[in-house]
Amino acid sequence: MNSSEGIRHHPSIIIEQLLGVLFTLAILFFVLYETTSYSKYLFLLAIISVIVSYLWWKKTLIYFEDDELVIERNLVSKVKKTIPYNKIASVNIERKILNRLFGTSALKININSGVNALEPEATLVFKEDFAVKVRAELSAKLFDHSYAECVAADDVKPLINFTFKDILIHSIFGMPTGQSLLALIFLAWTIISLFLQGSGVMVPLILFILTEILPSLGGVIKFYNFKMYRNGDSIHVQHGMLQTYRSSFKISRINAVCIKQPFLARLLKKSSIELEVVGLSDSNGKQPTICLLANDALIPGVMNELLPEFIYDHHSIKQPAVAKYPILFGYSLAAIVAVLILVAVGFISMPYILDIGGLNSSSSIVYIFGLLAVLTVASLFVAAHQSYTIREFDMGKDLFTFVNGIVDRETSIVSYDRVQIIETRSSHIARHFDLAKCKISLLSSMGERNITSGYFYENELSKVSDRIMERLRDGEYDYRLNGA
Repeated sequence: MNSSEGIRHHPSIIIEQLLGVLFTLAILFFVLYETTSYSKYLFLLAIISVIVSYLWWKKTLIYFEDDELVIERNLVSKVKKTIPYNKIASVNIERKILNRLFGTSALKININSGVNALEPEATLVFKEDFAVKVRAELSAKLFDHSYAECVAADDVKPLINFTFKDILIHSIFGMPTGQSLLALIFLAWTIISLFLQGSGVMVPLILFILTEILPSLGGVIKFYNFKMYRNGDSIHVQHGMLQTYRSSFKISRINAVCIKQPFLARLLKKSSIELEVVGLSDSNGKQPTICLLANDALIPGVMNELLPEFIYDHHSIKQPAVAKYPILFGYSLAAIVAVLILVAVGFISMPYILDIGGLNSSSSIVYIFGLLAVLTVASLFVAAHQSYTIREFDMGKDLFTFVNGIVDRETSIVSYDRVQIIETRSSHIARHFDLAKCKISLLSSMGERNITSGYFYENELSKVSDRIMERLRDGEYDYRLNGA
């Protein structure tokens, strides 16, 4: 693939770039339409935006050299971006509604870098058939096969056949528990308002729609027709209803595997799998999901087929018994602060509640806030118990694992070679028992991600950094697999 003359984006990119600007100017025009002087300036801005967007398209040329991709733009100043093929982590295809209307596809090229992890280093818009051809040729340079083998994904049998029901379950029960709990509160508020007052329903109903209905609907649209499979040393994922998304990446690009179990999903005995791949995020800038919520019994099989490199014999250790003391101390402080805040809020709001609520005496308010204080303290101590019992730590030869999550469980399997920074922290109480917490920093699809352990003996946590240095000394560490 070599283009000495240079290729331009498809002209539809002019419209795509202008949509946001013209929409904003149109709103301002209708707001200020009576003021003719302002309207003239808005019309002039619209014309300037069209001219600038056209010139941006006209003056941007793309060259596919033998070893690198070159993007040149000579508008006000000359800009030249060079991306060597061997630095590319992934080349993904997205098709939004506008792409479907014009028969185009957007190629999103990512490198293994946390500097610009949320946005692709280059987005190229071509006619669909040419985009597929470019993707296939780039893929042949990146992987051990051409992407042309995978574009006919409807003919590929995925590892798990996710039905519409499975996608709906993932969209509803895969949300963070905090968001689900908030939606439940808004729903209860709506029902109470409907049956007791008959009015004031709209506000909680709208909040329920925003926190539960729209995110669930968005999840269904996003993960519709979800498929994932492995071909050689690369993983392929595709999904989307209105906006389709196709991605493939090498196993060597994966920094960590995250097995997630939100509370509601745990009740259904289901888990999902997300990956930390630098230079790769999904269509919403989040960690790519390679397995929707599936029965826990299926997860080992998925790991074995898709990610055998991240399977090892686990010998997990729980937090030692003395870890209860720093945990209880921390949650006790939180309980004291929470009670003081409730007392202050109750004291300040007492006159207003008596006037509005029609309560006969302040003792009723004291009982209400006392009950809230008891529930808050009880919840915090339950959380302390969960924090003690849930967290685990495990080390293998090439990988180590942290298990976290009081409500939403997350098991993170990390490669030693992907760790950037290890930070060990120990409070005064924890030091008394030779305990510490370990914070691991690694590059991720969100730029940088930190994974924190529970309280373990400091000499146990120090083995992680010792193992990393040992791999460097013994030559086990391979810098070529670490992205650059």
